[in-house]
Amino acid sequence: IAECLICSYVANYQLCHMREKPSDECDIQFENVILMNRYCLLYEELSYTLNWGDIGRVKTCIVPWIPILKAVGKHKYATQMTNFLTNIHFVYPPGL
Repeated sequence: IAECLICSYVANYQLCHMREKPSDECDIQFENVILMNRYCLLYEELSYTLNWGDIGRVKTCIVPWIPILKAVGKHKYATQMTNFLTNIHFVYPPGL
């Protein structure tokens, strides 16, 4: 059931095809809802990960947030996340 719900009500690769339809066939409200569902799930995953303190998962979870934050004008947050990932992978020693 969960896979069916995710495929139907969370934005995925099919959203691009939905937006290419003519305006009389588009359901813009549905497209916006499935996109919002995707963002809410990203937020939930990041929130649970931070609460559990799983730094490996945090590194994975913040990657999709960088372009989202840049798109909404929160450049300082996006820059700090980028700096964090850069430091983790290239500056800090591997055992850290």
